[in-house]
Formats: sequence, structure tokens, C-alpha cells
Amino acid sequence: MNNIHYITCVVLGLTLWSACRPAGTDKKEETEMIQWNHLPDLPGMEGTASLGVSAPFTGIIGNRLIVAGGCNFPDKPVAEGGTKRYYAEIWALDLSADSAQWTNAGVLPRAVAYGASIGTPYGIVCAGGNDSESSFTDVFLLSANDTSEACTIRPLPSLPVAMDNFAATYMDEKIYVAGGNANGTPSHAFYCLDLSERTDSGRWEKLPDFPGAARVQPVLVGQRCGNEEYRLYLAGGFQPGTTETPPRIPDEVLTFSPRTGTWETETALPPLSDGNPRTLTGGCAVAYGDSAILFFGGVNYTRFFEAVDRPRQMAQARAANDTRRLDTLQSEAADYLRHPVDWYRFNDEVLHYDVHSRTWSNRGAYEAVARAGAGALFHNRRLIVVNGEIKPGIRTPRVSVGMF
Repeated sequence: MNNIHYITCVVLGLTLWSACRPAGTDKKEETEMIQWNHLPDLPGMEGTASLGVSAPFTGIIGNRLIVAGGCNFPDKPVAEGGTKRYYAEIWALDLSADSAQWTNAGVLPRAVAYGASIGTPYGIVCAGGNDSESSFTDVFLLSANDTSEACTIRPLPSLPVAMDNFAATYMDEKIYVAGGNANGTPSHAFYCLDLSERTDSGRWEKLPDFPGAARVQPVLVGQRCGNEEYRLYLAGGFQPGTTETPPRIPDEVLTFSPRTGTWETETALPPLSDGNPRTLTGGCAVAYGDSAILFFGGVNYTRFFEAVDRPRQMAQARAANDTRRLDTLQSEAADYLRHPVDWYRFNDEVLHYDVHSRTWSNRGAYEAVARAGAGALFHNRRLIVVNGEIKPGIRTPRVSVGMF
């Protein structure tokens, strides 16, 4: 892995209005507000303090919220030289109980984070991910166990390549995965698995690569659309730069039609209220009803671009023997992890996209969604946001619930 890509991965791992209106996020024009409360904080993993994790597997099994794996810095913050630790514990919270507490629900086959988890009628499909040494091809189904509180783990067909920091969704008996790193390289890849038989003997189907930039840490969600049965919506993510080329952070929302087997550019993410670009890198997306998608969370475009482009800028300053510029960049790099939470400006707005009218609206700005690497799901008209980073390297144990 070259130095530029390595530094980019460290930074990332730590970290429309309708067509007849100007694009933006004018909070005075909010539609239905979301009311927030909180479930019990996630306990500490493996006897550590309750710090929260980033990039866990999350989902619903029956009435239980499941959180499995993830990573954090349990000993000391990364800004002080802390080491990232990966976990294998599975935790469950009974959402039907009035005063439920988290209980242990088993152990994953390995410690893992930065994979993808997908809710299905059969349980939670968990795919890929990585630890401090390698990325994985593992795919398995977490489901209820009739004889104990522990989840049942059933193997499914392995991914064609080792994948991490990718996105996945489920529609009509099929699992789709897109983007991320494939065998360590930022990817345009797109695969599908028929889940109807739920055995480990099936095979992943290679579908057409998505166009444009590669997308590490994108979001992918399926939704019904017009005369077609459904379409898949891919947004966010970024393509790391090199010493010669800057990173790319696309704002296009792409759609894939399973009926035609083709990709199209659907729309663009609206800019922020200050006019700067928006990204969903490290963010979340969930289907809402039968005609909309909610997009939220993730890093701030400007702050993130500056961080992941800094190695290229430093290489250019060295090549030009520009010591003053190099000193400034090195100072910025040294300070990057030490700013207060507000400085990073993680995305706190919930955007509502109507797939039929192709229009955007703003559901408001909330501290609860200003996270990167969080788990998210929509269940019984409740938006559940699990842990994630509130700034690079610092997680939150909070589990927030938005009521619609």
C-alpha cells in the first residue's frame, strides 16, 4: 500500500431542495421534525470502558437490536498514540421491554469492523470487513436461536474478493454490495447474491461496475421506483488520491436498475447551507416508507478533503523545496486529531429524497446523527443510530432513537 493510500485510510478509519428551489439546507424550511431520545448506552467491549465503537454490524432480530464487532481506542486516544482494537462480541437489546438492558448474545467468528450488515426477513447478513492485519471475504447470517439468547451464525457464500468499507443492501431476496476496498484497492465493483436458499453453496454474481470515481465508505439503499420493481441508490464515498492526483469525493447519486442492468446518474447531493459541497462519506442511508430515502451523517466535505489531500500537498512542497509551505502542512497534520468536536463539522442534517418526484427536503439538523461510521436502521417508524465517531478517533456509546 503506498503512503498516500495508507494515510488516507488512517484518516478515514478515524473518522435538495426540489428542482424549482435553490439547492441548500435552509433550516427555516424544515419539514416534519424528528423527536429524539436514547436507548441504554452500549456496554464496553471485552471488559473495557463504555466508549462506543465505530463500524459495527447492526440490525434487528425479532424484537432485539443487535450490535456486533466494531472497533475503538480503549487504552488512550489515537491523538496520544493509542492503538485501535477490534472486537468480536455480539450484544442484544430487547426493544419490546420497558427497561431493557444490553445482554451478551454470543461471539462473532472473528474480531472485525468496517464490514457491511444488511437486515433481511431471515436475520442479519454480515459481510466482509477487516482487522488490523487483513480484510475478509466472510459472509454469514445472524439469526435467532430457539434454545438460548446467543445468536445462531450460519455461513453464506464468501465474497468474490476481500472487501472492507463498502456498502450493502437487500431487496427482493437479493443482497447487493458495492464499492469499498477490494483486495486493498479502492473499487468500482458491484456484486449480487441470491439469498432465497440461504446456504453456503451459492455464488456471487458480478454486476456492471458503477461509473465515475471509486467509492470507499459509500451508502447503498434500495427503494421502489415508478414502473420498475425497485432501483438501487449509491451515494457518498471517496477515491483516495496519489502524489500526482487529488482525491475525488463525488456528489452524484447513482442508480442501478436490476431490470435493465444499467447505471445512471440520478441527481446530486445538495450543498450545505454555507454553499460548500456535501459528502456522505462515512454516513448512513435508510429506506423510508415506499417512496423515499433518508440520508444523514458522515464527515464534512471540506475538512475531510483537506485531510486526505494533505499528503499530496506535502509531497509537492518537498519537491518544490518550499519549506515554509511544508512546515505549515506538517503543523496542520500534527494538529488534525486534536481539535474539539465542533471543528470537524460532521453532517448533522437528515435529508429526505423522494425517489418518485426526485426532490429533496430537509428533515432538520440533529446532534444525534452527526457521526461517522455509525450503524443505522429504520424500525417501526423509528430511526435508530448506533454509536459511531463524533470526531476522528473518538467514539460515542450512545444509541439514539428518532421518532417520526
